[in-house]
Amino acid sequence: MFAYRQSKRNTVSHIGTLSLKLKSRLGNQMFQYPSILGLVDMMNFTQIVIEGGNDLLTSFQLSDNKVTFTCVSTKGRIINELLCCGFEKRLTKFNYTEDILVNGYLLSWMYFRNIEKHIKHEFAFVPSTLSEARRIKHDISKQFNVTGILFTFIGVHVRRGDFLEKGEIEFGHYHVTKECITRAIQLSTKMFGNETIFVFCSNGIEWVKENFYNNSNNWKVAFLEGNSAAVDMAVLSLCDHRIVSTGTFGWCAAWLAGGTTIISKQQAGNGSPLSKQFVYPEYFPPKWIVLDHN
Repeated sequence: MFAYRQSKRNTVSHIGTLSLKLKSRLGNQMFQYPSILGLVDMMNFTQIVIEGGNDLLTSFQLSDNKVTFTCVSTKGRIINELLCCGFEKRLTKFNYTEDILVNGYLLSWMYFRNIEKHIKHEFAFVPSTLSEARRIKHDISKQFNVTGILFTFIGVHVRRGDFLEKGEIEFGHYHVTKECITRAIQLSTKMFGNETIFVFCSNGIEWVKENFYNNSNNWKVAFLEGNSAAVDMAVLSLCDHRIVSTGTFGWCAAWLAGGTTIISKQQAGNGSPLSKQFVYPEYFPPKWIVLDHN
C-alpha cells in the first residue's frame, strides 16, 4: 500500500514555466508580451515569468493572472529564436511541464492571433495616459475648428531616430522617404476624402515638420511633441486609421486600434542582415494595405 502511494506521488507532473526577458522599448515590448501569452495559450502553460516590463506596467492595465513580473531563471532550457520577424512553429512544441526561457523578439502577429481579444483587453491604457491622449486629440480638433464627427483622423508614425545611424543602416534598419509618406497620404485622401487630419508622431519630428508642415496639397497636419511614448501611442490609437512607416511602435499602435492601416512594404534594407530575418506574410496582418514605393 505504501509503495503504491509513493509511486502515485512520483507521477505528479512538474508545473512548467514559460519565461521571457523583454527587450528594447515600448514598441518591441508590446510585441513580445502578447507573443509569449500566445505561446502559453497554444501549449497550455499556466505560469509565465517576464523580466522587465516597466514601460508596459506604467502604460497599460495588465491583468493576466498567469503572468509574474520578476527576474527570469536560467536553470531551465534556453531557446533562441531564429527569426525575429516571422513565426517559428518550433516555438509552439514545448511541454507545459518544462521550464523554458525563450530568447527573442517574437515579432509576428501569428503568435497571438488566437487571443487577440484578450490582448486588446490587456492593452487598456492607464486612465491618466488615456485622458491626456483624449485632451490632445480634442486640442487638435479645436486647432482646425472641426468636429470629430465630420473629420477623419489618420495617425502617421514615422520611424527615424537611431535608424539613421551608420551601424543601424548597415544592419538593415530602414527609414522611409518623404515620397513614401506622401504616397501613403495621397492614398488615404482617395479612400477617406479631403476632410482628413493627419496626426504625425515621430522620433524625428523636426524632419517631419520640415517636410510636411507647409505642403502644396493643403493637407491638415498636426504634430505630436513632448509626450511620453505611451501618450503618443494612445493618441495614435484614438485616430480612425493609421499610416505606418517602419519599426514596431507604429505597428503596435495600428494593430491595437483597428481601422485601416497602410504600411510600407520595405521594412529593411535590401540584402541586409535584418532583411533575412523577415517573413513578410507573418509580419503584416492580412487586412493591412502594404504599399510598395518602388
